[in-house]
Amino acid sequence: MYSGLLMLINNSISKHNLFYDSKYNMAVYFAIISVSFVCSKVFQTYIVKLSNEILFKFETSVLEKLRYAEYEAYEKLGNEKVYTAISDTKVLSRIPETFINVFNAFIIAICCLGYMFYVSPAGGFFILGMMALLLVIYLKRNKGIEGQLNKLRDLQNVYYRYLNDLLSGFKELKLGIKRNESLFDNYLYKNKIEERELGVKTAVKYLDNELLGSYSWYIILGVIMYVLPMVVNLSLSQTSTFIITILYLIGPVSTLITTVPFYTRVKIALERLNQYENHVSANIKSKIEYNDRFDINGELCSIRFVDVIYEYKDDLNKTTFAVGPINIEINRGDVMFIMGGNGSGKSTFINLLTGLYKPVSGSIFFNDQEISYERYPYYSNKISAIFTTNYLFNENYEGFDLTRLNARLNYYIEEMQLSDVLKIDDKSKIIDHKLSKGQQKRVAMIYALMEEREILVLDEWAAEQDPSFRAYFYEVLLKELKHMGKTIIAVTHDDAYYGCGDRLIKFDYGQHSEPLFKHEFSKHMLVKN
Repeated sequence: MYSGLLMLINNSISKHNLFYDSKYNMAVYFAIISVSFVCSKVFQTYIVKLSNEILFKFETSVLEKLRYAEYEAYEKLGNEKVYTAISDTKVLSRIPETFINVFNAFIIAICCLGYMFYVSPAGGFFILGMMALLLVIYLKRNKGIEGQLNKLRDLQNVYYRYLNDLLSGFKELKLGIKRNESLFDNYLYKNKIEERELGVKTAVKYLDNELLGSYSWYIILGVIMYVLPMVVNLSLSQTSTFIITILYLIGPVSTLITTVPFYTRVKIALERLNQYENHVSANIKSKIEYNDRFDINGELCSIRFVDVIYEYKDDLNKTTFAVGPINIEINRGDVMFIMGGNGSGKSTFINLLTGLYKPVSGSIFFNDQEISYERYPYYSNKISAIFTTNYLFNENYEGFDLTRLNARLNYYIEEMQLSDVLKIDDKSKIIDHKLSKGQQKRVAMIYALMEEREILVLDEWAAEQDPSFRAYFYEVLLKELKHMGKTIIAVTHDDAYYGCGDRLIKFDYGQHSEPLFKHEFSKHMLVKN
């Protein structure tokens, strides 16, 4: 089609006839561009659909792998790398459109070069040699830009980390002038300055390459007009044909050349996505496939830790801190308190208990059934937990009946003393979370009770409650939860209420003491006082 159009234009200008009477030239011309328009419409529509499908698959693949990743992998990965991985998928989604443009440009270039060889083989070789030389120079200059694009990508990762600090710690920033100015001036602003300078340097190099590519056509045209006729003895008609062909060729070849920077970006995006996938996939031990042979059935009788050890390692894979060996048995209906100083191993034990961390050695048993990697999702699914940094989701993902007509919900709201506080949207089935921290923790408790799981893990849940409700929690609410059949493991520093539990375990430098029962602890408190 492109060859026919080119030949038609050339022969119409030179008044040469093709294979038909020249009076049909206009009809043939408009017929060709009509067919071209229809074909372009069909292909471009297909490419739009394909590009969006690729974006959908890549982006959902990134999120799906993150969904199945171990919690430890997510902690090491960080939010910023997830954001940049999603940005990389948008680069890859442009591949189909670029490919079609490159394919079309390549076909046009081949047709134009073929036509020049048809007009004058010697002239065609001469022009092809010049184009090849200019292309080599362009590619060599582009190679140096790739390293700078990688640096820009690293700066973007760091930028997202600083941005997360700005958004997540906005209240804290408003309370500290030095902290506010330091984050913006020394980190965010500095990062953007580096990104701007490197971006300008990279863009200028690209610009130089683009100018070299654009002005090389004028060099080629000059060679055709003034040098080529003397070297290969071209006629005026052949020279005109070469000039028209080159003018026709400028657009397609420019498309091919501008693909080189895009290829560089795609290459970097693929490398980074591959790193992301390797990091996440290496920590995927099991996928959630409910109702399969790994499901854990039966009510809780006991959870046993047998010689469980967990280790924190640095970048050189050296152990920096270890917790364990842990040998603890939690029985149905226990109200167990966990105590210990900062960095003693309490949170690590909670993460092991809930299945967020996997032991490096030792075993955890649920009703004398060892929890293998494949069973961890089902084991964790038996536990409701409210962590220190608990997050309340914006949507009702569990599908709870959060309406005022739900008697059980109303009972829990009354137990949490929130009857006059909570705002419930019966239509969207969502509870307004614009509450104090302590009240948000009470809402989290309502959600945990709505899950109807036997095991309830509380990580310093009462720390942000007012004194009267804290007393109510330890002296009244814990008894009611136990009466409901809950097994409660609570991390707490409220030593005044340790007597309200059945058992007390102390962590210190990664080691735990033998359980102190209530009567033993009462004696300990009397001696202390």
